[in-house]
Amino acid sequence: MTLLLNRDGVLRIETSIDSGTSVADSATADGAAANTGVLRVENLTTELDGKIIVDSVSLSVDRGEVVGVVGANGSGKTTLLRTVAGLVDRTSGDVVVDGVSFGTARSGVGSLRRERARMLAYMPQLAESHPFTAFESVLMGRYPHLGRFELEGPNDRELAWQAMERTSTVEFADRKLDTLSGGERQRVVLARVLVQQADVLLMDEPTASLDLRHQMLTMDLVREEVSERNAGAIVILHDLSLAARYCDRLVVLHRGKKLAEGTPWEVLTPGNLRTAFGIEGLVEPDPVTGKPHVLLLGSENSEHQDLIGTGRTVHLICGAGSGRELMHQLRVAGYEVTAGVLGTGDSDREAAERLGLRYVSAPPFSGITDEQHSAHMELMSSADHVVLCAMAVGMNNVRNVAAASSATDLIVIEPSVREGDSEVETDTGVADFTDGIATELRRSLIEKFGEIPESTLLFELARSVSDTFSGGADVVD
Repeated sequence: MTLLLNRDGVLRIETSIDSGTSVADSATADGAAANTGVLRVENLTTELDGKIIVDSVSLSVDRGEVVGVVGANGSGKTTLLRTVAGLVDRTSGDVVVDGVSFGTARSGVGSLRRERARMLAYMPQLAESHPFTAFESVLMGRYPHLGRFELEGPNDRELAWQAMERTSTVEFADRKLDTLSGGERQRVVLARVLVQQADVLLMDEPTASLDLRHQMLTMDLVREEVSERNAGAIVILHDLSLAARYCDRLVVLHRGKKLAEGTPWEVLTPGNLRTAFGIEGLVEPDPVTGKPHVLLLGSENSEHQDLIGTGRTVHLICGAGSGRELMHQLRVAGYEVTAGVLGTGDSDREAAERLGLRYVSAPPFSGITDEQHSAHMELMSSADHVVLCAMAVGMNNVRNVAAASSATDLIVIEPSVREGDSEVETDTGVADFTDGIATELRRSLIEKFGEIPESTLLFELARSVSDTFSGGADVVD
């Protein structure tokens, strides 16, 4: 037996639903604060046909919060949501909604299943097609709130009609569901989910089959519902920019496991895109919302003909991980990529070796020799573009920065964070372990060439390539 306080300040005396006993007896506890967590998934594992589809996934949803679940096809997103909804039996783990621990999908009596349906509203990935009218389909969302032999009343019908007005489905209220288009059926199912008035909305690709306008209207409705009723929502989305725009947090699934969780800015990184989806992408602020916007570049298997970088070489002066993301992105855009002097153990060197890039090799923790410097200068001179990354500089690699001074056309990457914990971080935004030598070199390069954010490098290169092809001439009407 467990004592739990729900959002209405009611003390619930509960047992697990696995036992088939009553969900709760109630007693008021005045003045107590309500817990904001409405859903908790703990180490959830689900097997289908002997194969683990969801593997020890944990997540939580607070009231007023929309959590997005993203991942490649087959990563376990739908199975996770169906398990939480009680449509698929879990192998292990727990699902707790507003303090109520739910058991297997088929456990319990009808009253307990209705209790679960009052708490959880599930919108499937594919809207079903059947001969009921659209209005009758929406009205089905009220069933969890009715008694065993109770019929819908005027209030239920009014709520159903209001939900259809919100989803712009009133115009086909009397049409059979199997006569509607896929997008129209999807909006009818959304209305049914809204009229259910559950504590948690479980939405499996609610924008599938919808045009651009209705995609935004749908997500606006989800946010509105969560905010106005202080509910929570888990939404599966494939459009990463849409997910970043509307979700407070994102969970990335990869091969059934949770790869990452956090705010959209924390989760939508080039590395996570590469691991979860096998693609290269740029993540930059949306010019309207300021939220992350994902620009798809391609994958390592993309054909390199007709790509902007085909036949051109970009040389990166980098180190300590400052260039590895750019190496991947530039390769996918068709550029040949080379790098400067990189010591053994440097993460940029490891990335260069994985990608088969040319670079100048050096032993660990040793200064750059004249021979290595000359080899570096040769790579620079043969490149079409030279890029100085925002790398930490010590006496061992300061000659890399000095080499940049000889470039006639240099692109300087500004640090992603200007302020940090390092005492040796300078006003140029990078760590300097050279008693100011590197800072002066970098400052002079910035004064001469300026600097740009890393996320805009490919745009800058594309503009440079276009200017080269057009001869750099202005077009006059």
